[in-house]
Amino acid sequence: MSEGSEPDPSDIAIENLYPALLSCFAIITVGYIAARMNVVTNTGAKGFHTYVGTFALPSVIFLSLSEVKWETVNWKFLFAILASKSIVFFAVMITAMLVVRPLNLGKSGILAIFCTQSNDFAIGFPIVSALYSEIHPEYSAYIYLMAPISLAILNPIGYVMMEVTNLQIRNKEQQNSPATSPMRCPQSDASETQSRRKIFKGKFLVVIHTLKSIFLNPILLMTLLGVCGSVVFKNGVPVFMSSILRTFGNSFAASALFLLGVRMVSDGSHVKGPGFLLPAVLIIVKLLVLPLVIRQTVNIINAGSNFTETTDLSTFGFLYGTFPSAPGAFAVATHYNTDIDLIASSMVACTFVSAPLMFISAKMISITNLNPQDYLKEYDSIAFDLSITSLCAAIFILLLFTVTKKFKRLPHRITCCLLISQMIASIGVILWSKLEQDVPWKMYLQFSFFTIGQYSSRLWAAFLAITLLFLNSRSLCFALKLWPYFLLLGFGVPSLITGILFLADTKSIMPKAKQNPNFQFGNVQAIISVFLLVMCFIVTVGCLMLHQRYKRRYEKYISLSKEVASPDVETITTAASSTTNIERLAHVDSSLNFAVNNNIRRRRSVSSDDDEIVIKANGNGGCSGGSGGDGECCSAAQNRTPTRVIDIEDLIPVGPSSSSSVQGNGLCSSQFGCPTSSREACQSMVQRYQEDSNYPLEPIEHVEIVDTYQVMQHTVLLILLLCSMFVSFALTIWTLIMEGMSGIYVELSFLEAFLNFGQSIIVLACFISDSGDLFIPLISIAKKLWYGADALKTPSWDDLSDDTKHVCEQFATYHIERCRKAIAKDKRWRIKVYKKVFFGTQFVDYLIEVGLAGDRNEAVKYGKRLIDGRIMRHINKCHHFADKKLLYTFCNRL
Repeated sequence: MSEGSEPDPSDIAIENLYPALLSCFAIITVGYIAARMNVVTNTGAKGFHTYVGTFALPSVIFLSLSEVKWETVNWKFLFAILASKSIVFFAVMITAMLVVRPLNLGKSGILAIFCTQSNDFAIGFPIVSALYSEIHPEYSAYIYLMAPISLAILNPIGYVMMEVTNLQIRNKEQQNSPATSPMRCPQSDASETQSRRKIFKGKFLVVIHTLKSIFLNPILLMTLLGVCGSVVFKNGVPVFMSSILRTFGNSFAASALFLLGVRMVSDGSHVKGPGFLLPAVLIIVKLLVLPLVIRQTVNIINAGSNFTETTDLSTFGFLYGTFPSAPGAFAVATHYNTDIDLIASSMVACTFVSAPLMFISAKMISITNLNPQDYLKEYDSIAFDLSITSLCAAIFILLLFTVTKKFKRLPHRITCCLLISQMIASIGVILWSKLEQDVPWKMYLQFSFFTIGQYSSRLWAAFLAITLLFLNSRSLCFALKLWPYFLLLGFGVPSLITGILFLADTKSIMPKAKQNPNFQFGNVQAIISVFLLVMCFIVTVGCLMLHQRYKRRYEKYISLSKEVASPDVETITTAASSTTNIERLAHVDSSLNFAVNNNIRRRRSVSSDDDEIVIKANGNGGCSGGSGGDGECCSAAQNRTPTRVIDIEDLIPVGPSSSSSVQGNGLCSSQFGCPTSSREACQSMVQRYQEDSNYPLEPIEHVEIVDTYQVMQHTVLLILLLCSMFVSFALTIWTLIMEGMSGIYVELSFLEAFLNFGQSIIVLACFISDSGDLFIPLISIAKKLWYGADALKTPSWDDLSDDTKHVCEQFATYHIERCRKAIAKDKRWRIKVYKKVFFGTQFVDYLIEVGLAGDRNEAVKYGKRLIDGRIMRHINKCHHFADKKLLYTFCNRL
């Protein structure tokens, strides 16, 4: 910078950003290490928390708000923040209420709080001060004004929901406690009146506790006092008061960041496997959805007095949204004992994931009024690299699905079509990057590939969600019937839209300056994209929500069916006590009532607003009034008749979570009322499907661990595709209403390019764990080269050792019939029945039990000798004997 020239405020702000971020995360790391090494104990952490939350932070808030010049406050901007946070808060809350089963209001409340309460003071304030101290110093004061939006308006809603849930839990514990068991019938109207008073008292206490927690909150209380102080102390806070408060306030920054690091040492290790899915969704909502909603809301409300001010406020709002969730959410979860591990692990991950996002966003804030051509060269290079990588990833996954025959199965058929669509779009991007747009046919070619692939990939994502839903809620047959329609719509609709665009407006596709391929056709293409994105997003989200509800419901059903199959019977002296009699299985108003024999002890009920599973003692319905347990007040309950009796098969989950064969016979259950002719056609269709998609390794041998549909992988894939849809929607809307290009727009464009052009990379990340299946055909080829056949080759009888011959003759003479009767059973897999088969683990157990082997290693050696002597074999002749869930049978000819 030349001497005497004016300094560029934005450059100074960016220079201040590096030490601000470095100091913040350095202190957090020191706190984390101190707690991990037990330098700071739990007791010390509580003392830190009390000091920071009760003394240091309230002092900073009071001083800052007392010095605010209220005439400079932009109330429209604060209203936009309130509207944005409210949208995200209620969206998360309602979604959790619809998905979580049984209904858990407390969980819905804490998740909504986590997604909207930002770490305003410990992380937000230092970064905002570093960036805007020279440009917009008033933005730092907004941090203190935006915090009460969560603390005083939105969080209390979550507090009430958690308080109600805790009250319900306490009431259930009282009802199930020994003091109140067994339940007795109500004796009089006075007891009912007393019960109503008790319920009303509980609700009144919830309101009192909530109001108390709000008004006695030191942060909220000092916010109100700070506003009053700005009115009372016209000439500033008195020196004696400000000096004390400022001393407390100066210690806030380091103490708060150190405390945040200490709190990160949580018990998040219990969250594994599928448990990481929900924290990932919460982090996406907090760091991606909330910033975009704030930015868009500020622009829609037009919070600034002119375009420049509105742009500055919207970029500031976007940066504010990228701040990680506040530790206060973890404190609330601990106080109400609601999902502590979930919130702890989510808070830790959110803090570290937010660091690069905050840095990039802050870096891009200084870029305003860009020319699209200024960044198009870099965008072109990244889009080309992403498309090449995505094309290779799609080819690899398609090869994997082809080798393992998964491309013939559902929902992998849909995934393959999704990959094909992404390959078409990638080719379109490559053509856009490398072809000179100087003649019409090149434009037509490139635009056709890109548009068809782009629109088709969005449709196939929605079709994938629909398929997962119907595989879980209906049957395999029903999903197979939809496949031809999906195929027609998935590629036909995008092709039709592209053709109509060419016929309706040929001028827009004429050669011109290169621009973003998402908007080559102008506003018409953008509007079509918005409509398609909204429809596919709604369908995908709705299907995922319904899928989770059905999944949890069927998990209860299968758990109950196992209980009925092997009930926990009390010890009874009578001879009849060893038998269990299931009287009937009834369905009344979406509830399942199992009436069982008096010998079965009473079990707890599991209920929700959707389904209720109640197991009662036969005869009295849980009442104990009167002699013999048949009081008059219970006669009505005894004589109640179920409206419909359902088959036991209808209790078995039709989804992949079933521990029995996947989807049973693949047909719809009887409750859907399919006619006989239709069921016969469906059975034939399912039979052809099973034969085509059969794999040499029978899934029945791994029924406890194999998820044929790979629901977890497909669910993660759909969530990431939803992120891609949301970012593309936000970018398209911004493009339609944009007056000037800012740095945040460029950042969003590159993020959209990765999530859109790199969809195949996302698919590869979801299914990379299956890459080991590619070696199975190589093993099969090696067997053919070595043995001359794919099947296991055993030696001839003459080549066997004398010990092996002796073992085989002994077993065939004295033990085979008893062993066959003891463990050999008929097992059905899909439409095929395996006669007299048994698992290798069962045979090992039998050998040890009868004394033919001393331990499991000896039993395995014994079994291998029988395989070599052709006394028994693997059902498909693919494996030697092993102590595994592999099926074996005795040979017919000995």
